[in-house]
Amino acid sequence: MSVEDPKETLKTLIRDNIALFKDDELTPATVLVCDEFNEEFWKKYDVIITVGLANTRERLVNLGGTVREVVADYRLGVWTRDTVGITGRSMRWKAVQEVTRIINASMKSPGGILNWIKLSSCADADKTDLKPILYHTSIVIETHRMENI
Repeated sequence: MSVEDPKETLKTLIRDNIALFKDDELTPATVLVCDEFNEEFWKKYDVIITVGLANTRERLVNLGGTVREVVADYRLGVWTRDTVGITGRSMRWKAVQEVTRIINASMKSPGGILNWIKLSSCADADKTDLKPILYHTSIVIETHRMENI
């Protein structure tokens, strides 16, 4: 059995497949996929996507209790802001659409120990009290894996 953390599988899946462009639609945007947000990241990146475990639950699949399904929700934070060549709100929309595309394309074969994944929910949570405004969307990805006990 693979020992890769499903969070690392999700990070790799997004990092390896995301394609974002600045407002001119020619210049690639720099994207960081990481564990947590840090203000220093804005010096090098246009878009920051954080990945973290939100919760898990288990259920036994067979009567003998030897197989269980583990359902884990991972919260992705998509962070953007207005900067030269980028409208933060527009970039956030493009980033959310890209993450959605990646998750949907990989739904039945995400890799690692994951059997399948799906987008569960999405909500905006902008930080308007900061200057420049941080545009933030929280996305919940539901993951499923089977384990032998």
